[in-house]
Amino acid sequence: MKRDLALAIGVTAVLSGCSPDFRDGTGPIVPVPNVEGAVTRSGSVAPGLLVSLRDSTSQDVAKTVTNASGNYGFGNVASGAWEVKVSGRDPGDYDSVTRAFQLVSPSLTLPMLDVSAHGAGPTNPADGAAHAVPTPVQPLVFQFNFPSAPPGVIAHAQVFDSGGKAVWFSGALKIGESAWNGLGNQGGYQGTVATPGSYTWRLKFDLPDSSAAKTAPRGLTLT
Repeated sequence: MKRDLALAIGVTAVLSGCSPDFRDGTGPIVPVPNVEGAVTRSGSVAPGLLVSLRDSTSQDVAKTVTNASGNYGFGNVASGAWEVKVSGRDPGDYDSVTRAFQLVSPSLTLPMLDVSAHGAGPTNPADGAAHAVPTPVQPLVFQFNFPSAPPGVIAHAQVFDSGGKAVWFSGALKIGESAWNGLGNQGGYQGTVATPGSYTWRLKFDLPDSSAAKTAPRGLTLT
């Protein structure tokens, strides 16, 4: 019964450090998934999407792909803090949707994830736009659309340097814009004034079901 379930899930990942068992002449034995879930796109099944299992440091530990029914599964997952990340593929998808979870019991079925952005996304500045280094007098205003569903979404604008290190995160936003005065508030950029160079910015949406969604980064040049 469990073996049939594992095969129905499709591609099931084995955690790094573990090796699949083999049967003579039949190939690898697929481990029975003990963490499972499903992905939809606006209520329809979402097959063929990459799903990553990540540890508490956000490092990928295993990967799989949703099957024809939008289901995925991971085997040999140990107890502890984990996160699943689903990568969008269609133009109307989020770049990624994540859900953090704690595995306590031997197995867990996670709530469904919706990869559809429902119209959410950045509007200004455009990808690759140039802007003067922001200041309190001349801030850089990020503008965006909230998703049409579900209600109760909270947004954050985020800026990163050319190496992907966090520079600035906005507070919780309930309107579709946020002004940055050029002062960093993350990591080594805390309290540091932005300098000319290449950056990226994106949006993070905290969804009411405790999942989080992110848009694809947009290039930004500060001059």
